[in-house]
Amino acid sequence: MNAIEHLDEETDSAGLAFRDMLFLMVLSLVVIIFLLSFLINPVERTQDLPARTEIVVEAFWPKGTSYDIDLWGMGPDGVAVGWGAHSAGPLLNLERDDRGIINDASGLNYEIMTVRAREPGEYTINLHLYDLHGEPVPVFVDVLVTATGSMGEIYSGQVELVQPKDEVTAVRFSLGDDGLLVPDSVHNLFKSVLLER
Repeated sequence: MNAIEHLDEETDSAGLAFRDMLFLMVLSLVVIIFLLSFLINPVERTQDLPARTEIVVEAFWPKGTSYDIDLWGMGPDGVAVGWGAHSAGPLLNLERDDRGIINDASGLNYEIMTVRAREPGEYTINLHLYDLHGEPVPVFVDVLVTATGSMGEIYSGQVELVQPKDEVTAVRFSLGDDGLLVPDSVHNLFKSVLLER
């Protein structure tokens, strides 16, 4: 055996181990990609998805401030929904809870609640000034209640909160058996939602 043949045997054994390891890594990568492709492309069945929102309730207050204002609602089922009870009821769902500038890089201050079904009966929408965080009072909150379809805007107005822990009824309205707004049912006579939780 000459020196060249001896060198080929040593190089070949190291090269063989390297090629085997490289082959196993590539094979593993192909298997992982194959398995992940089933997770990345789920089968869509849009015909099975029910409409999620019938009525949207929005509350906005001055951006860049640290007021902690909570949106509370109650449907005909009598279940209070708001901070800490985001989806306690079958009808209402608090989609966004805002604590002012705390943990919020956007600076925008708003909360959103949705009504998932147009059940007949009365709906109450309240605002609760949970904490001032050093901000001055009063604070003015714009409230907008909008329904899908032809019903459109139910309420648009401004609510004044004057002291911490203040609870104010922004709007109360009723829907009939047909799921439409009952004429002349929109008012803001106070009704506590927080006492019902």
